[in-house]
Amino acid sequence: MARRKWENLTVTDIELACNIIDETAADDRPLFADYAQLYLDSLDSGNIGTRRKYKGILKNKWMPFFASIAIADITPAMVRTALAQNDFSSAKTANDALTPLRGVFDLAFIDEIIEELPTKRIRNKKTQKDEPDPFLPNERLAILDYMQSHWRDDKEIWYLYFVWQFWTGCRPGESLAIDWADIDITNRLAKISKTLSSGKVQLSTKTNEIRNIYLNDKILVVLDRLKQLTGHQSRLFISLHTDEPWTRPDKLSEKFQEVLPVIGIRMRPAYNCRHTYATTMLNSMIDVSAAAYQMGHDIITFTKIYAKWINTERMQAEMMKLDYGD
Repeated sequence: MARRKWENLTVTDIELACNIIDETAADDRPLFADYAQLYLDSLDSGNIGTRRKYKGILKNKWMPFFASIAIADITPAMVRTALAQNDFSSAKTANDALTPLRGVFDLAFIDEIIEELPTKRIRNKKTQKDEPDPFLPNERLAILDYMQSHWRDDKEIWYLYFVWQFWTGCRPGESLAIDWADIDITNRLAKISKTLSSGKVQLSTKTNEIRNIYLNDKILVVLDRLKQLTGHQSRLFISLHTDEPWTRPDKLSEKFQEVLPVIGIRMRPAYNCRHTYATTMLNSMIDVSAAAYQMGHDIITFTKIYAKWINTERMQAEMMKLDYGD
């Protein structure tokens, strides 16, 4: 059988995952494997990265346990057993793996193939998220100064990209997907409506919401230089070596991390440029709702992520009361 497109779970995939041979089911009821495929087919076709991730999870984590079983015969106890026997590296990985599993059973429930959800009482494991670890203002300055002085000619655009990252807070995929048509210099706005995923531009953001971000003076300078370098292309950020749009934000991240030890700055991911912009806004006393919008978060999510910085000014004011005690 010719292999189908990557987003499909083929018979071969199932057999390899389960170490089984072709058998005829005892009845005509749909198997877990059938609904796993239906679930993948139901996902938004524009979100290639999510489909690929969920296919991998279903194939590697759940198919070995459930592929050839009628979905109506799968019990909560069987799910708990599979969850316990899987080798998850962390609580977050386990929680992520439960998402497509729940999706498969939800679809079967909607289709009235099962009467109860075997995942109904399976709770996510508790996780403790790390606080954002932004760069301090002097660290940001040192990083950009080094990039500006060492990244020249074809590498200059690397520097411009990281100025953009530090001063817009865009997600890397959003930055690499942005076109010149999205830029409104007159009103100092950029429309964020798409993202780069698996090397391709997807016509939606991570939150499936369009936002218009503010372009400060530093970014206007970047755009002026970018116009000279990439104005002949539709995309803002392209490789000056190949004259083609970038497709791999991870490669840029690698270049970023090469700089940090050279200038004696503690290692942190390039993604923390985004956290740096968020905390810069908060330290500048920008309204929380405005900062959340700029970052593409709802206020609740933004407040949870950056609670430490949101409460800093209030905490300092309260703690100063100690100075007036006996």
